[in-house]
Order: sequence, then structure tokens, then C-alpha cells
Amino acid sequence: MKDLDFLPEWYKDRRRRHSRMRRQYIALAVVFLMMMTFNLSATHRAGRMAAEVTRHAEQQASAEEVVHEFNRVTAELNQLKTRADSAQRVDTRFDVAAILAEISHIVDEDIVLSRIDLIAEPFSKPAVAASPKTVIVRAQSTDDGADSETKLGAAKLRVVLAGVSTQAAHVADLVCRLDDSAYFQQVQSSYGTAKIPAGPVGEPAGVKVPDMLDVTQFEITCYLANYTETEVQ
Repeated sequence: MKDLDFLPEWYKDRRRRHSRMRRQYIALAVVFLMMMTFNLSATHRAGRMAAEVTRHAEQQASAEEVVHEFNRVTAELNQLKTRADSAQRVDTRFDVAAILAEISHIVDEDIVLSRIDLIAEPFSKPAVAASPKTVIVRAQSTDDGADSETKLGAAKLRVVLAGVSTQAAHVADLVCRLDDSAYFQQVQSSYGTAKIPAGPVGEPAGVKVPDMLDVTQFEITCYLANYTETEVQ
């Protein structure tokens, strides 16, 4: 049995066109949805990357500030180290006032000092000829016009006492006092006899005063006891 098609061709063509249009609309809708999905995803990724870039920029700025502060602190530390080294080279760590006070306590009234020399010497002997040793303090009865200088670097202090006494026993007693003192060590002495003009005395009239007086002239050398020999070897 044969089927009869009573639909006209124009109707069929229109249905075919509508079907193609629906397929095209559906394809366009799918493409639009895909584009919207890609756009949303790309926008999200772009925003996340922008936030990441902003965070890294903030971290970079913070790191630059830290590096700048570190460089500043390092420069200040180097300056302080330089000043400390300079101060350490200049400071001989000798308490001159305490040394003179100890000497004044040891020397009694039977001793007359004519000179006190505090001479800074290096711990080790230099390989070549060095400049003369520096006198930190010089106290004597006559003014010799010597200028005081400051010894640079670590040094040991040599103390020289020169003067006179009416009796040699007083000089020996002074050497013993210096040797027993905790301030001094390596005490050495040299002395001899001398004559000095005798000054006026309050004697009654008619008493003959000698023109010259026999005295013991001495020079004592010692070192400040702020080091040991093993420390400087």
C-alpha cells in the first residue's frame, strides 16, 4: 500500500528552515554559554592573578624596606665598630689618679721625690727601631719643657721614681713597700750618695749649720701590675 503525502512543498521547506534555525539558535546558545563560562573563568583567574601581583608587590616593598633598614643598621654598626676600635687603640686603660694615689700612700715623709715618670711601653719588642717611648705623666721639681703625649695601643706602664733621702734605709724601705704593693711589680732600684746644699733650719743662734748635706740619691723602676708575662708572649 502506498502512502500519500498531502503536505505541500512550501510547508515542508518552511519546517526544514525552522529546524535549521532552531539548530543554529541552539548552537549559538551553546557557543554563547561557552563564551560566558570562559569569560567568567578568565575574569576570575585575572582577578586572582591581579590580587597575587598586588600581594607580591606589597611583599617586595616590605622586603625593600627591610633591606634598607638592614643596610642602615649595618652601616651604623660598622661606624660603631670603627669608633670602638679607635677608642680601644687610644685608651691605654691606665688609671693615673689611682697610681699616683698609691705612690703618695707608699712614699713617706723621709723620702723627697724629684721626678715621677709614667712611661707606656709596648708589650712586644718591635722588629725595627721604633720611636721613643711615650711619657704619659711626668712630675718633677724642675720644668724641662717636655710635652705629654698619648700612647696608642695596648701597652704596659713603667713607673720611674727618682729622689733623695737622708738615709739609705729609707730607700730600701721604699723598695720593699713598692714590692709589697698590689699595684706594682718587677721593682728594681739604683742609688748612690750625693751632696745637696743644706737649707736654713730653725736652730738657736750660735749653732753651726753645715753648708752641704749628705743624702742618698736613688732611682727606682717598676711596672704596673695589670698584666702577667704569659699574657704578652
